[in-house]
Amino acid sequence: MAKPKPKPKPKPKPKSDMRSEPPRHYRSAAVARMLRMPVGTLRVWERRYGISGAATSAAGHRLYSAADVQRLALLRQLLALGHAIGSLAGLDMAALQAVARTHAQTLAQPLDLPALAPPDAASKPAPPTRRFDDAALAELAGLSTTIACECPQHLAEILIRLGQFEAYSADCRSRSPADADLHAYLQQITAQARASFEAALERVAVHEGLLTGCPLQLGVRAEPGLGDSRD
Repeated sequence: MAKPKPKPKPKPKPKSDMRSEPPRHYRSAAVARMLRMPVGTLRVWERRYGISGAATSAAGHRLYSAADVQRLALLRQLLALGHAIGSLAGLDMAALQAVARTHAQTLAQPLDLPALAPPDAASKPAPPTRRFDDAALAELAGLSTTIACECPQHLAEILIRLGQFEAYSADCRSRSPADADLHAYLQQITAQARASFEAALERVAVHEGLLTGCPLQLGVRAEPGLGDSRD
């Protein structure tokens, strides 16, 4: 009598099948913290572009793998360099790395820029003259501590800093011929900002009673209720 053949044992699944899906451990909030970005932005990317194909847990949370996080990190770096999310969203890691290499190689190449023309002093208006000096500003800053509003003090401090930077730009303009045009521009812009803040300080000072309708003058110390007399 022939013996019955033993039943064949089931073959174990190949390890490649068990590892085809990478483990996903990171939820959206954790990924956003690692990438230093708002979690709301990450969720918008997912809704609009399906940015990572993250799996969804039984509780409805998106779960990301380590590879997903690395790809998102590179994507965020490219966005910071000026690339658009819509043009990068569908690229895999290899394609994103190719974009990053092209960007780096382009930046490494020297640019053939035209030389800047020498500054033409005649074509640029002279900076507006200072309406009052640091002594007058310090006086107003001290007076503002006796009233409820601290705007005069803050404006005076801003004007002192602007005056310092304006003088610094003028000094750099004379010391460095190669940067003269840039520092001339900085000096002019700072002077314009100073003039605007000077007008704002005068208006606040009149409103708070530190001046009674008279404009501040260079070197004139302001007194409360000064009126029209200027000694």
